[in-house]
Order: sequence, then structure tokens, then C-alpha cells
Amino acid sequence: MKISKKILSVLIAIVMLALTCTVAFAKEKCTCGNTPVILVSGFGATTLVRVNDNGSEDVVFPPTLDVIKSAVTDNLNKIDKDAPLEFPASVVTQILDPITMNPDGTSYYNIKPIYSSVEDTSLEGFRKNDALKYVPYTGSKFLDMECIGEKIGDDHVFNFLFDWRIPSDEVADQLQQYIMDVLQYTGHEKASIYCLSQGSVCVAQYLYKYADKELLENVVFNDPILEGSDFITDIVSGRTGYKLTYGEIIKLVENILHTEIEISDIASIIPEGIDNIVGMGATQIVIPMVKDSPAYLEMVTKKDYEDVLKNYYTAEGNEKLIEKVNKTRNGFMADIEGTLRNAQKHNIDVSIVSSSGKALVTGTGVNSDSIVNTEYSCGAYCAPWGETFPEDYVQKKDIGHDCVSPDRTVDLSCGYLPEKTWIINDLFHGMVEWAPNSLALVEKLLYTHDLKDAWSSKEFPQFMQSDDPTQNVQAVFADSNSLSTKTGGNGKILVKNVASEDILINSISVDGNKSGLPFVLKAGETAAVSVDASKEHYGTISVSYSKLAGVGKETVKDFGYSVKDNYSGIVVNHGKDENTASALNKVFGIVWNFFNRAIRYIADLFGTLISQIKGA
Repeated sequence: MKISKKILSVLIAIVMLALTCTVAFAKEKCTCGNTPVILVSGFGATTLVRVNDNGSEDVVFPPTLDVIKSAVTDNLNKIDKDAPLEFPASVVTQILDPITMNPDGTSYYNIKPIYSSVEDTSLEGFRKNDALKYVPYTGSKFLDMECIGEKIGDDHVFNFLFDWRIPSDEVADQLQQYIMDVLQYTGHEKASIYCLSQGSVCVAQYLYKYADKELLENVVFNDPILEGSDFITDIVSGRTGYKLTYGEIIKLVENILHTEIEISDIASIIPEGIDNIVGMGATQIVIPMVKDSPAYLEMVTKKDYEDVLKNYYTAEGNEKLIEKVNKTRNGFMADIEGTLRNAQKHNIDVSIVSSSGKALVTGTGVNSDSIVNTEYSCGAYCAPWGETFPEDYVQKKDIGHDCVSPDRTVDLSCGYLPEKTWIINDLFHGMVEWAPNSLALVEKLLYTHDLKDAWSSKEFPQFMQSDDPTQNVQAVFADSNSLSTKTGGNGKILVKNVASEDILINSISVDGNKSGLPFVLKAGETAAVSVDASKEHYGTISVSYSKLAGVGKETVKDFGYSVKDNYSGIVVNHGKDENTASALNKVFGIVWNFFNRAIRYIADLFGTLISQIKGA
């Protein structure tokens, strides 16, 4: 078939126009050396707006003060002393009504994130629109868009805002497009991702579907909900929702607000029986408003999922909701380790930073960060809450490295990525930026490839003790920066005051034996305590202290420590690296230098002989 010259000219013109448009919108390759960073936040973090029929938009989550006042005023006539939940139920229902989901997992109203384009969701865009108040990860002086922007530029840090109610499988598709838009906008070939909490579910599903696109450089999971959380299961089922642990809740709030308060004073004024009222409120008011969210159901633990469906998701239309959820549960959740390993095969440097040492706020006795089970965030095996592994315990898998925590509560040998997982003890959910040592760890993982594994750095051992100010005191071996050390180490443990004020150390006990007189430990100062490091054993350091300001009540904090023959981390004693791998590297280096010099000597000798022969 012949094509007329006129048609051919039109086709050529169209092709030329397409090429021109491509060139016009594609940014030149950036050579700044700073990989753009995308932040993916958790459940409830993105500001949502409702699009009205006339095209106008109203912020519906988080609710504004005007919305709250209006809801309270509208429902004042429902206050009834004999029905304590009727009034708050009506108020909360009115406030949360705009984010209601249908039984099939779709939104009842037309809801969307307040911003979506890469231009508007870059730090540069947020500043331009004077919209930082709508953004998670801003306003603190730690790990947020602003501090990242200081390192890599405001036009290189982005916040992926998404509707956190919808299925993660759909969010993963949106994230794929967003990443491509970021790369085009910045002129880079790859981006890095820092994701937190429920945002990690979306990123993990993204890796399941799109890792082979190889658009990412570093991915850092912080306190991820990779296999669900008993916190979600407890509340949605009402299993322990009425047994809220206020000590953990107040301490969690203290960390969220980045303040140092006296928890004992606040806990003592909580009215008796309020836990029942608040627990009922959670299960009877809040949960009915969010339980039809696919993202919420995705976070139910794998072991409880079928029972939760059977008992709580039987309404007409729920089958479509479950169908949406199962795309994620049959996606990366079906093989978490396989998904992460596959990402590694596609040159994506994946790391996990999890937290431990806290009870779930719902009262379930498991090792957690107060919101997510440590076990489900990184695949570790944990001792029953309040207990430790027996002294003859052998880790689940022999992977050539010791992966049992110093206090013998966490075994990382069976983790999803044991070689690229770090555990921060005594740190609450999402508070990685509140502790200087964990913040430095995340930044190292996010910006560099310096940490090839969790056993090769003294600065960042696999098991770290939080040094956030609310902990008041921290204890670590001086030669390992962990509470584990090798036999033959120097046996010196440093007890540090990490609070912002001076404290009185009443006593420091080593395995029940008190030593020394009371003394004041100034903010930032350390006190050295010696333990026997000549043989393998486990022990406890107990620190009794009081705040000098305020009521000065005595607090006792215990630290489990381990002296091991097989400790895999870096141990530095008297300025010398005693890590086996490092020692071998040094020996190899000496041999290589000798060999290299010998080769050069022989080459020079032959060169001299050849020169003499030529001269002759």
C-alpha cells in the first residue's frame, strides 16, 4: 500500500512534535551527586481533602479545630451520664464521617491527598506554597524533610502523599509513577526511599511488583509493619482494646512530643476505670469508622487474619474489600524475605531498622516498639515478654554470625535480612529521629553504601541501645558500643546520662552487687563500671537514679549484657581492632603490601638489567 506524500508529511510532523515535547519536559541529567530521597509516611499521616460537587476542596483529615467545635456543639444534647459513650460516639462519628469507607473498601466521599504532583510535594514546592503545616516529617529538628533538604537540597527531597485508607497494591502503582516523575523532575536515574510504619507495606508491595525496574538505590524500612501487628488485631477484634497500658501510652506521647516529662506523676492522676471507657471508645467508636479501610485490614497479623475475617468481616460487600486486601497479602506478604532478596538482586540496597523493648499499648505481652511486634517488623524470633532465652539457648539459624541480642530477648538469625537489620532497644515506634545514634544510623543507610552489613561497624552495631533523652540513662560496653562484647574485652561498661538535665545516680549494681556512693552525673557525662569479661557469661547492670529537678523519685533501670566467645560485631580494645574479619583483612593487607613491593622490586631489578644490557 502506497502512502501519499501528504500523509507521510503529517506523520513526520507528529513524530517531530512528540520528540520536541519529550526534550522540552525532560530535565538534563543531574550531576550533583545527591540521590533524591522520597519519604513514605504511615497510616493517618497524609492530609486528606474532600472534593465537593462544585469543585471546591475541604480538609477533612486531620480534622480542623472548627470541625471539632462544630461536632461538639451539634451533639451537646446527647450527653447522658448513664450512657457515657453516646456523646463522644456522636462527636467522633461526625468528625470522621468524611473518611468513611464503604463495605467494599471504596471511599464513600471523593477524597484525595492535599497535594500529589512532584513539584508540589518537593520541599521546594511546600515552601513555595507555604504548605509545610500539611506535611509529615517537618517541624522537628531531626529526621524530616527540612533536615534532609539541608543535606541534599530542597529540590531533591520529596514526600509521597497518598490516601492511606486504600489498598497498598493500588498505592504501589501510584508510587511507581511518582518515582518516575521524581527522576524526570530531578534529572536522576535512581531515587532512595525512607518509609515508616504502614508506609512500609506500600513500599514492600512496590518492591514485589516493580523491583525489576531498578529505579531505586537505597530503601530504608523503619519500624515496618511487614507481617502485621497485634496492636491492629487487638483493636479491630476488641481482644485487649479495653486493657490499654497507660504507662506505655504516656511514654509514647512523651516521645512523639519530644519532651521529657515525669510519667509517674501523670499516671497517678489518671482516674480509675478510665481504661475501660477509652478501650470501649476505641472498639465501639473509632474502629467502626476505619475497619472497612483495606489498608487497615492489611495490617492484621498473618496468624489472626482468617479468624478476623470470619468474625468481623461478614457484611454484604466485604468480599470485595477482602479481594483488594488479598492482593497485598498474596503479594509481598506471602514471601517477605523473597521480596526483599529479589530487590537486592536488582541492585537495591535494602535495610531494616526496627525497635524493641516495649510492651504493646494494647496490653498484649509481646516484645515490640509499642505499636508493632518486633517479630513482625524484621522476622526475628523473640522470647516471651518479660522473659529471656535460657542460658543454653542456640540461635535459630547458623548464619556464621552471632545474632542474639545482649539481653537475650531477640534472635535475628531468622530475620528477613539479618545481615542488613539493626535493632534499637528501648525506642518507641517511629521515634528513630529522637535518638541521636539511631538517627545517624538511618542517615548513613539512606545517603551512603558505607554499611555493607550489620556486623562491620563499631559505631553502628546490630543491637544498639537507644540514647534518646527520655531514656535518661544508657549503658554500653566501651569497646563495642553495644551491650555485647567478646571474652577478653576490656570489660568496661559506660553508663551515660542522655537526659538534658543532671541526674543523681543512687547506685550502680553489677549482677546484684552494688558499688560506689551516690553521685551526680551531668547531662552528657558517663561513668565507667567494670564487669568480668574473661569468660563467656550473661549479666545485668542495674542503675538507680533520680531527677534532681521536680519530685526526684527513684527509678531503677536494668540492662542485660552478654560476654560472648562468638560475638560478631566490632570490638576495639586499646585502640586495636579485634574483630576477626577485620584482623584477617589486616593480615591480608600486610601480605599484599609485601607481595606488591616484592613484585615492584623484581620489576625494577629487571628494568635495571635491561637498561644495562641495552647500554652495553
